[in-house]
Amino acid sequence: MSEHSAEEIQPGIRRIGDIVLKYRLRKDLTQKKLADLIKRNRNVITLLEQGRRMPGPEDLSSLADILDLHDDPDWRVVTHDHYLSAIAFETVLGEMIGKALNLETLDPLSQGMLIEAVTEYVQDQGAHMSLIQAHAHFNSILTFYGERNISLAFYRHFLGQTSFASVEQFEHQVRELQKTAIRIYGSFRKAYKTLSICSESELQEHLKPLEKIDRSLYTQRRPFETIHPIARERLDDLGYISAERVRRQNRERHELHSKLNELAEWIENDKEGSMLGFSAKKTHRIQALLRKFDSDLEIEETLFNRVDPEEIRREAARMAPEDEDLARIEETQETGQKNLSAYLTEPYMDVYIATSMRERADFISVNTFVETIFKDPRIAPLHLRYFNPTLSWIADRVAKGLVEALMLKRASLTIYMAQKGDTFGKDSEASVALGQGKPVIVYVPRLYSEKSQIDSESLMKMHEHGLRLLMQELNLEADEDLDRQGMVAKVLSAQLHQLPPQALTDLVLSHWADFDLYGEIKDLNADQKQLASNWLDELTLKARTGTPPLPPEQIRATLIEKLVHVALFFERRAFTFKEVHPLALQVILSSGVLNGILVVRSAEACTRMLEQILTNTLETELKVEPENYRLIEKHTGSTLRVISKNRLLTNAFWTQYFA
Repeated sequence: MSEHSAEEIQPGIRRIGDIVLKYRLRKDLTQKKLADLIKRNRNVITLLEQGRRMPGPEDLSSLADILDLHDDPDWRVVTHDHYLSAIAFETVLGEMIGKALNLETLDPLSQGMLIEAVTEYVQDQGAHMSLIQAHAHFNSILTFYGERNISLAFYRHFLGQTSFASVEQFEHQVRELQKTAIRIYGSFRKAYKTLSICSESELQEHLKPLEKIDRSLYTQRRPFETIHPIARERLDDLGYISAERVRRQNRERHELHSKLNELAEWIENDKEGSMLGFSAKKTHRIQALLRKFDSDLEIEETLFNRVDPEEIRREAARMAPEDEDLARIEETQETGQKNLSAYLTEPYMDVYIATSMRERADFISVNTFVETIFKDPRIAPLHLRYFNPTLSWIADRVAKGLVEALMLKRASLTIYMAQKGDTFGKDSEASVALGQGKPVIVYVPRLYSEKSQIDSESLMKMHEHGLRLLMQELNLEADEDLDRQGMVAKVLSAQLHQLPPQALTDLVLSHWADFDLYGEIKDLNADQKQLASNWLDELTLKARTGTPPLPPEQIRATLIEKLVHVALFFERRAFTFKEVHPLALQVILSSGVLNGILVVRSAEACTRMLEQILTNTLETELKVEPENYRLIEKHTGSTLRVISKNRLLTNAFWTQYFA
């Protein structure tokens, strides 16, 4: 399919194109050569001859000069100002109605009358008519095309008395109508057929989904205070994987404790105080568990070294299972169950948080993000009910799935957290929400520090020329073969290397959970891994209790490398979600409307989108492309709605959804 294949063939334009084609061939000119002569791209000639797009007046004049068209009687007719205005008007009118129109199907007398009527409307008296006169005149034009009359309410609301002062003004009004229609209907034809016959009250009812919602609808609610808080360091107690890990470790500690005492008793009872007769299988198991729990105890017996049973008993006592861990987990899970009961019995649910949580970092990342959003001064007064999965727990995994399905159904919108590792479950939740016609905000983290002027998102948006200039400023080699991502990686790495130790510490502190730095250091060698892990432990602990430690010089370069790696990963994810991800657009099954996601890169942007969705005040613009009409959210650049220009596809949707 060519780039412009979805554009409608307009018979009026095709008529002009046929004349150009005939004279071009007479002069033995290719489309490319003719385009060069008028200093335009070849597409200008191609689309004109196909009847898909009309060139501008200057191009038509140039074509007439080059091809000697001035004396052709047909050319004089089809390039007359009145005819061209009628063709332009007809094209826009067809877009409004949702089907191709063709004045060429009329007899010559009727064609002339239609052209005269349109000319009167868009060039002569249209701007001076009263509302009633303009409405009646417009309906007379519709009659030429076999279309039924539109109501005065529709005309007043969408077109207005002065919308035909020019074809350009008419097109502007039609675009505004399309911005409204694309939000509610799956095709412009459906929108036109539904709205164009409405009375004032009926029109208001149909457009009610787009009315601004007063904040008082939310602020008058009682505060959402039924959820019990859970300490940050306890959040992962609610994770099936984390909690099971503690239980497994306790079982293994119990096993090690028992076997070490058994070994000590064996040595004490042995006549020679030796462990040589002790079970080799048990010995290997003890050694494996000692390594797992980082024990320094050696139980290898040599000719010159006997194992001390008292030392073994001391290590057994140190390795004894910590029952308080299990007690803490049970207490946390009980709180999670209470919270679940509160979620299930709330009379309504506003927001569902779609996420996947496996590690401690996931729980902290999600909870921090959720608290940032819902404690924001713009959101907190709304007393929203939101399902925070980091504060809820139920033992059975099947029941957990049912809980999430119920919350998803009840919630008015979904916030999808794009993490390093995603799951089919989370993707399906977003897909279901979109299919129900509900908004979905997708949050993709970025590497950002306003104070240090670090912003991975801005770098990825820079033009290649700007990136190369920035590389020169940073004294970086700008290899000609380096792609955009490679340049961003170099610039970002250089910027991070220039940061003072405290600034780098602050950056890691604000990103370690979102970027899963604990997971990132797993592939380091043993020494670096231990050093990085110890520093992260101390960093995350002292961030709440004291002054965070600066990163050891031995791992500074590694930390920067990991930050850049994950930052680029999230930049690719953001692009994927906006442009190519299967979730980016889903059909609302009940209406045939294509529903798109809103991609945000910060908690602040998410908060703004959340507020605008709840109050129905999203700022949008209509983008008319060769293949589609897209409704774009202005702040994020995300595609909210799409209507295809493909005629067969449009017809198929019409027969399945609207006929």
